[in-house]
This record gives sequence, structure tokens and C-alpha cells, in this order.
Amino acid sequence: MGIEFSFNDAGLKELQRKLKDLQGQQGVSISELLPDDFIQKYTDFQTLQAMFDASGIENPEEIDSKKFSKFVATHTHFANWEEMLKVAGAEYTKRQLGL
Repeated sequence: MGIEFSFNDAGLKELQRKLKDLQGQQGVSISELLPDDFIQKYTDFQTLQAMFDASGIENPEEIDSKKFSKFVATHTHFANWEEMLKVAGAEYTKRQLGL
């Protein structure tokens, strides 16, 4: 008794193309990295804008502050902002690859 596998060559080539497109450093907007479904799944908020509004940060430079990281620890499933970005990056990559 054997198991037979059939691979779709076109599907593999498409995956290779997508992987090549992702190579190197990518410029990704924060809204692409943290779409609403990610925010709803991992935070106390429905949208990224609602999360930013509730955080009290007033300018983009404050996102990397300890204050914002503490906010993330309190209102998300993550210990800090860096951990949230790491998971968001992994999920973004999966979406781009169609996985």
C-alpha cells in the first residue's frame, strides 16, 4: 500500500514568485501590518485607530516609547510593542504568501 502525492507545479511556481517578492527589506504601512482583523483578534479594540486613540500617544515617534509598550501589555495579548510587531510581521508574511 503506497501513498501518492500530486504537486501542482503552477502553484509551486506562484509560491516561489511570492517568496522572491518578499525577499529583502519591505516597506509596509502600519495599517497593512496591523489590519483590523489582527487588531480585533489580539487587542481590546476594533480598529488600529481606536487603539492609537485610546493609548494617548500624540505623535508617531511615541509608538516606540515605554509608555506605549506598557499600554500594549495592558490592552493586547502581547508583552510589549516589539512582540506585537513580530507576530504582526509573521502574519503579514503568511497573508502575502497566501498561507
